[in-house]
Amino acid sequence: MLMYARSTGNANYESGIAEIQHRTSFGLSFLGNYTFAKNISDAQGSDAPSVFAGEEPYAVEIANRFNLRQDRGNVVGTPRQRFLLTGTYQLPYGRKRHWACENKVLNGVLGSWDLSTVTLLQTGEWLTPTMNATADQSNTDLNNERYVGGAVARPDCVGNATANPSPGAYYNLNAFALPPANAGRFGTCGVGILQGPGEINVNAGLAKQVSFGDNYRLRFEATYTNVINHSNFAPPALNYSYSSTFGVLSSVLPQGLGGNRTGQLAVRLDF
Repeated sequence: MLMYARSTGNANYESGIAEIQHRTSFGLSFLGNYTFAKNISDAQGSDAPSVFAGEEPYAVEIANRFNLRQDRGNVVGTPRQRFLLTGTYQLPYGRKRHWACENKVLNGVLGSWDLSTVTLLQTGEWLTPTMNATADQSNTDLNNERYVGGAVARPDCVGNATANPSPGAYYNLNAFALPPANAGRFGTCGVGILQGPGEINVNAGLAKQVSFGDNYRLRFEATYTNVINHSNFAPPALNYSYSSTFGVLSSVLPQGLGGNRTGQLAVRLDF
């Protein structure tokens, strides 16, 4: 089998970034940044650096090397909009705070607590509708072993895929169709044309530190991921050849990456 490689891929990334920062005053400090980005490439694939673990590459091999623009589209792992906020707030009740408390018992229980958060809001990753290579009508034998793992075929786009999204049908199945028999062409759907479910992930922490003399400090911490327990869905299956699962939101993101709420308590003694 003859194998060869050449550098033909192109990518173009453009973005605008806005940032706001509040330095510590009245116990509050935070840093927020917003990114609006567009990342276009015709060189994505299972081995491409733009595809990360857990994401779905749209192609293993180039289907049509005579028209690379057919594989040009939004890069999977670059959300169009992303907002990240990190901040801390010292609750005003406690020793040396706005509402001072010198009672050791009350201060030990109610005073000197600190809140913190890392909050992420972003639009979904870019996805591509596919179909089984056996349904391809381009007469290029996409299912042949000369394509390592088989190049991914795409169906025809014939309507509005994002009309009335719901968990059971996030994309409109009727917006796609198999290419007609003996069409002699590839499917018309492009790469990265579908935007997956977005993410709202609010992580929060509550902590305080108690000193004993000059040499001992006891720190209490409670930390939570996805503290509001928002359902962040994983991207749906997008193989049009399996209509029963196409576009169905059937699972959430893993814990720690926007999945179900988790929490932990910790106590640390420094001496």
